[in-house]
Amino acid sequence: MVDSTATSQPYLTLNNGTKIPAIGLGTYLATEGDCKTVVREAILNHGYRNIDTAKVYENEEPIGEALQEVFAAGIKREDVIVTTKLWHSDKLDIEGALRTSLKKLQLDYIDLYLVHWMVPVMDWENENPIRGPPIHKVWAELERLVDAGLIKSIGVSNCAIPILVDIWSYARIKPVVNQVELHPYFVQKDSVEFHKKLGVVVQAYAPLGSSTWSLRPDKLKDLNLLAEPVLVALAAKYGKSVGQIVLNWHLWRGHQVIPKTAKVARLAENIQVWDFKLTEEEYESISGLNQDARFFNPKAFEFSGWNHLPYFE
Repeated sequence: MVDSTATSQPYLTLNNGTKIPAIGLGTYLATEGDCKTVVREAILNHGYRNIDTAKVYENEEPIGEALQEVFAAGIKREDVIVTTKLWHSDKLDIEGALRTSLKKLQLDYIDLYLVHWMVPVMDWENENPIRGPPIHKVWAELERLVDAGLIKSIGVSNCAIPILVDIWSYARIKPVVNQVELHPYFVQKDSVEFHKKLGVVVQAYAPLGSSTWSLRPDKLKDLNLLAEPVLVALAAKYGKSVGQIVLNWHLWRGHQVIPKTAKVARLAENIQVWDFKLTEEEYESISGLNQDARFFNPKAFEFSGWNHLPYFE
């Protein structure tokens, strides 16, 4: 049985005319066995129609297995938006990286392919650590792969406004989304408004604040949206969970949101968040929790060649 949520949930229209569900399923840190089960259940029984993954998440294979099972059960391929991402170490062979993802996902095309981080290939053990290529060459290759039918839509992730504007200035095929960290502690009001003017949908990752993320700066480690008094009070008033209140706030702001969970029991809660409205004052009170608190900052990363890069500075 296919859940009616698939047809009743809200959708957003991208700048190339593609419609994408306002709520997707994030899979970062999902384990192999749990990931396959959660993705299958999300699509078949809870109406999810956007699955977000990435090469670096190391779960494209179980997601591919789950996709084949749901397609065999009657879900149409064209009704599921599959997102994956290009890691910076693969930018010297973008087609090769894409075809590897396609093989793992058992797909003929990727619906939405994102540049995961806007940095070149870096090797800090090399005398010349910045190996390229420049972003305009990366983008031209992505456009070629769209023309070849291997990708439907292209976008960016963790992309600062100046880089996004630069891409926009020369892109034949415009980026349709920018996937960035967004939550009530990190509202990014001006950035979100600029994306709206440009016609680029903002995808919110870590939409609930990712309280378990281990690389938070020390000064931010005690922040916990799920315990915020204003959110707890609103949840009690509306008979919802705190998570549902926060996800509803994201929809009010026009974000496409991709909450992640490895728990089947949480799937229904995370997607049933559009059938109620708070007052304008209540939405603004949630925005008022903003502390410009960026939790995902490469300056704290040692892995994957980051070498504590001051990416956002």
